[in-house]
Amino acid sequence: MPKAVRIHEVGGTEVLKLEEVDLPTKGAAEVLIKTRSIGVNPVDLIVRSGYYKPETFPKARGPRALQPASCCNAPPGLIPLTLCALLCLILGGDVAGVVEEGDEGGKFKPGDKVFALTPGFWNASPAGTYAEYVVADPAWLAKVPDNLPLEEAAGVPLVALTGWQALQEASPKAGQRVLVTAAAGGVGHITVQVAKALGLFVVGLAGPKNIEYVKSLGADEVVDYTTQDVAELYSAPDKQFDIAIDTVGTRSELLQKLLSVTKPTGHYSHILNAGTDNDALGAAKEAHAAGKGPAVSTTLVKPNGAQLQEIADLIAAGKVKLEVALSLPLEEAAKAHDQVATGHTRGKVVLTV
Repeated sequence: MPKAVRIHEVGGTEVLKLEEVDLPTKGAAEVLIKTRSIGVNPVDLIVRSGYYKPETFPKARGPRALQPASCCNAPPGLIPLTLCALLCLILGGDVAGVVEEGDEGGKFKPGDKVFALTPGFWNASPAGTYAEYVVADPAWLAKVPDNLPLEEAAGVPLVALTGWQALQEASPKAGQRVLVTAAAGGVGHITVQVAKALGLFVVGLAGPKNIEYVKSLGADEVVDYTTQDVAELYSAPDKQFDIAIDTVGTRSELLQKLLSVTKPTGHYSHILNAGTDNDALGAAKEAHAAGKGPAVSTTLVKPNGAQLQEIADLIAAGKVKLEVALSLPLEEAAKAHDQVATGHTRGKVVLTV
């Protein structure tokens, strides 16, 4: 039988269990993927630990809305939830692999190398991607370019789509100035490269160990956030930004600084995370409505195969490259979570199957 990493309760990495599972059932319009790699993201840790804020992710369901363990292999609705005491969830939303069974429409055929972000990234379904086989909607899928190894490819979808969608919120135009926080991180390092590919002037925020790395990604300027104040450096009108992509935003102080260096006619795109300050965001939106600040949007990434294919084409053209900080086998998911938990990973952590 195939295997998957599941949780039966929320908690630390000890709740991650590698177990035998049934082969997922594919609908006629779906694709069955034999997994080769899985992306590990901070949201996986949030779901696993049971920590999340409903007001931050208003459309998300908390872990305790999931099917319990004693219902894991039972048909939906067969066992009342009141009779079950434990959870049953396969974590993850990023997957890359080879099509085992294609969809009836023939868009994806057996042998195709594909990757996707699935709704499982925020427990929209108990069937996530930490598994040897994954069923996916063709609308989520894109073809993996030949210059991206399948063993790494699952590191791309969530972070690349997050950066892409946050940028598109601002309707970017070539020649505009964009600021990217945490520019060496998972979302940040892809966003810097995508922004350059779109013809933007890019400034990244990074720690001292990553200054040269972010420059190597194509950033025109890099700010060392430990010794330099972005609000002071870019306060002059000709230095301010048309777009700010905030992948951190956990402190109101930082948010205010980013808003202060974004042009009143510009756009501040905030990527939702566990530390999102909704009060500060609400105030910024009210200020914009009153004509006193830039437009403000929030991004909670959505699966989108068409957008992912555009990113794949940039990778194929050598304009975007994934940085893999750590690659581990599926059975070492706990170690992968420990690395992501440090909050200082350059690029992505992936699991291989």
